[in-house]
Amino acid sequence: MPMIERPEIEEYLPHKDSMLLLDRIMDYDTENNFLVSEVDTGDDDLFFNAELNGIPAWTGFEYMAQSIAALSGVNARTLLGIEPKIGFIMSIRAFNTEIPAFPCGKTLQVRVSQIFNENSVVSFDCSIMLDSRIVTTAIVNAIEIDSVSEFLEN
Repeated sequence: MPMIERPEIEEYLPHKDSMLLLDRIMDYDTENNFLVSEVDTGDDDLFFNAELNGIPAWTGFEYMAQSIAALSGVNARTLLGIEPKIGFIMSIRAFNTEIPAFPCGKTLQVRVSQIFNENSVVSFDCSIMLDSRIVTTAIVNAIEIDSVSEFLEN
């Protein structure tokens, strides 16, 4: 599978401009439902915190969420030939990080792997690696819908 970089990555995610935090999709498997993305950190990042001299580790949740959206987008476009669905994060469990911030000038590797799927509700095991070491983990639960009105009606 070829790497997917900017600007092509925008075809798989609803995020645009400064809110698109992923820099590339490195690997994915639609059969086994996992995706590996990368984020290049820098002091020009929307979430840069000068006091921490980096990106606060809680931002890792958004990296995970966007990686989940990218997996959904890859599945929709490559398997089904349709536009990606809208997704909402329902909860985050067991968020754990070993560091207060992701340092600037580094590339983070984000891995999301689906562990549950029933009636549009999905759950993912997520991790973030820095310098070949897992530093942040979480279980993210989400729901996929066809439209916002469908979500509001339920």
